[in-house]
Amino acid sequence: MAASNRRSSPHKPQPRRAKKDTRRLSPPPLSPLFKETASRLALSDAQIEHLHTYVETLGKWQPKLNLIGPSTWDDVWDRHVVDSLQCLDYLPEMTAPSGPQNADKARFESADRFPRGAADIGTGAGFPGIVVAIATGQPVTLIEADHRKAAFQLAVKTATQAPIAVLSRRVEALPVQPLDLLFARAFAPLPRLLDWCAPLIDSQTQLLLHKGRSAPEEIAAAQQTHHFETESFPSLIDSDSVILRLRNIRPAR
Repeated sequence: MAASNRRSSPHKPQPRRAKKDTRRLSPPPLSPLFKETASRLALSDAQIEHLHTYVETLGKWQPKLNLIGPSTWDDVWDRHVVDSLQCLDYLPEMTAPSGPQNADKARFESADRFPRGAADIGTGAGFPGIVVAIATGQPVTLIEADHRKAAFQLAVKTATQAPIAVLSRRVEALPVQPLDLLFARAFAPLPRLLDWCAPLIDSQTQLLLHKGRSAPEEIAAAQQTHHFETESFPSLIDSDSVILRLRNIRPAR
């Protein structure tokens, strides 16, 4: 038999790369805890519908951008929406009255509650800033350096008409313009966050921060460079997490 003249390829065939599933995710049903929280905060049917539209838009963009941990999608109402809504209990001068029967929506919706503005730093998927804006009617600026995530946030604004502005910049590069209130969730350790947010902070600024079990260590480290008053509130969602409220923030001399 004549020998074959074909040469074997020096390269092994590469396996085909699996295509990424970009199908939109359907919102899971409203959770009992979300319904309870929405009732306690006296959210209107329209506000709940806007929150549902927000989650629906998130489901459309999630497969492309991985905006939240994929394993948390089925629990999105508690892990992300209720986790954001609990901020409303600690907004400056907006402490919720005791008992759900005394919930007064007007305490959230008074005009110019934050005349110098409120912002969510490194907001990513929009938690908590978009949720707070929908639930209170108060304007919130979303500061996000990733242009793709900023595009998602603009899509949410269009879909929900939420009172948000989207600023696709690095927070540390912003001009000095102190605000009344800053939010941050899973953004950066507290010492670094205070340094990066320096242009937006003065002694009148308050911070509401979602923090995990490292909160005490982060506070101690931040106190090496800054003076501030801090309060810690247990999270409704995770027993290892807290909401920190910082006030009277100023650099250590």
